Amino acid sequence: MTEVGISIVTKVAEYLVQPIIHQGQYLFCANKFLKNLENKKKQLMSTRDIVLKLVEEARRKTERVEDVVLKWLIEVQTLLEEAEKLEQQVKANNSCFQGQCPTWRRYHLCKDMVEKTKVMIEFDNKSNFKTFVCLATLPGIEYSYSEGFTFFELTKLAYAQLWEALQDNVVYRIALFGLGGSGKTTLVTEVGKKSKESNLFDRVVAVTVSQIPNVRNIQGQMADMLNFKLEEETEKGRSQRLHMRLKEEKRILIIVDDVWGEFNLKDIGIDLDMCHSGSCKIILTTRRQQVYTLMDCQKKIWLDLLNEDKAWASFKSMLT
Repeated sequence: MTEVGISIVTKVAEYLVQPIIHQGQYLFCANKFLKNLENKKKQLMSTRDIVLKLVEEARRKTERVEDVVLKWLIEVQTLLEEAEKLEQQVKANNSCFQGQCPTWRRYHLCKDMVEKTKVMIEFDNKSNFKTFVCLATLPGIEYSYSEGFTFFELTKLAYAQLWEALQDNVVYRIALFGLGGSGKTTLVTEVGKKSKESNLFDRVVAVTVSQIPNVRNIQGQMADMLNFKLEEETEKGRSQRLHMRLKEEKRILIIVDDVWGEFNLKDIGIDLDMCHSGSCKIILTTRRQQVYTLMDCQKKIWLDLLNEDKAWASFKSMLT
């Protein structure tokens, strides 16, 4: 029974004495705490500088730095400033550690140094980010050049018809056709920009098919505008990957420019089931009327060439 009592007293003594010894260190190990603070501050500054260099390199590559990295940098800068301020405080109160100031003052300064050192160690350990950067979003349709675009009566009519068709829930595939040089590409670019600005679609993607379609190149155009990379070797694999990516979009307008004949959209990853579900609409531009039937479009819009007077007026407006 006596041994049990001694054991209890011993345990109680441990719980009481150990904290006192631990707290007492704050009064007698000031120089050690200050040195630790300075070392960890230098180490964290070094880590911060490495991260800053990586951020600068990522921005040169037009990559977007993850928000968690930028938040870490801001918090680390604040922490380093606080550590520097505390360090100056301790040095300014050097006499305090020679017994020339109240004990509570020495205690709090040392405790602050220990706690600040621990926080800096924690932030240094957090610098191994799982993801550091991702591809920055390309401007997409907004980057397309159409400065000085002029509306003429025929253009206004086609524009209005296009805009009306895009807002029609039943129409999901539209053909805009006209002779070469009639302004089809410029017109659909303007419509695409307005669609994005008006929040009619979340994303607008434009690809060019041309007379001899290069499926791989068209897939690359689409991937660039969707801001992701295609790693697959085959066109079929790439089309499947694009289809998976397109399905993530809730409202997307796809402009397929310069179509010369029947072209299987599924070859590049555009599955018409997306259109039937209402999440996708397609505008085709072509100089051949039969494409309207071959591509099973629901709406056709004709863009005529300017007559001589209007063409001359357009030329003069560009000179002034």
